Amino acid sequence: MKFSSKWVVLFGLLGLILSGCGTSDNVQSNGDGSNQTQNEDNKQDQDKQTSDETGEVKDDEQVKDDEQEQEKDGVVRIPEQNLQYHVNGESKEETAFLKTSDNQPFSLYVLPEFELTAEEPNKDILYLTDNDHIFMRIELLTADADWAMVEENTKAQLQAVDNEIQEIDVPTDDFFKDSVAMEATNGDDVVTTYLIKNPDQPLKLSIFTKKDFDYKDAFLQMGKSILKTE
Repeated sequence: MKFSSKWVVLFGLLGLILSGCGTSDNVQSNGDGSNQTQNEDNKQDQDKQTSDETGEVKDDEQVKDDEQEQEKDGVVRIPEQNLQYHVNGESKEETAFLKTSDNQPFSLYVLPEFELTAEEPNKDILYLTDNDHIFMRIELLTADADWAMVEENTKAQLQAVDNEIQEIDVPTDDFFKDSVAMEATNGDDVVTTYLIKNPDQPLKLSIFTKKDFDYKDAFLQMGKSILKTE
């Protein structure tokens, strides 16, 4: 904001300087007062008419631009949506409700058994209400993310769980196109990380589950509904 404010001040000063120059020129060129006044009145009337006509055109153009912007970027999401998923091999279908993060610019559909909360800046947690050890960490990455570095850091994190890291298959949905998934297991604990290499919406999803509480697919189905809001 400081950078923006600096430019606002600079443009304001330039505007004052240019206005001062215009006033000086008018004083120096002032000749016949009555003719000058009449000419100025006529010019003002012409300028007003032109301004009114131009304003109407600009208003129409602005409406069209707004409509195009809405068509391009505006996405209206319904308040609820049914999600199909598996838990411990059992198929389920429930109504998920649209939630918006107050920590990162995104929204997603959350199943009734889960809650979304902020963990720290740029990280949200989606956790199982009855067992908060079962959760998914959501991180929105920058468009210019260094994926080689992200993968290296992810491997280092997973090695804290177990030195043996496995690359696993990602879902075939377009949401996971060109994505990478890695997993580490330690006893009953299973940690799986998905690096979503979508240029418009790069994400890192880290899922923490247990062998007897396999909610991975539930998290993935909710994760697929993530949509950036800006």
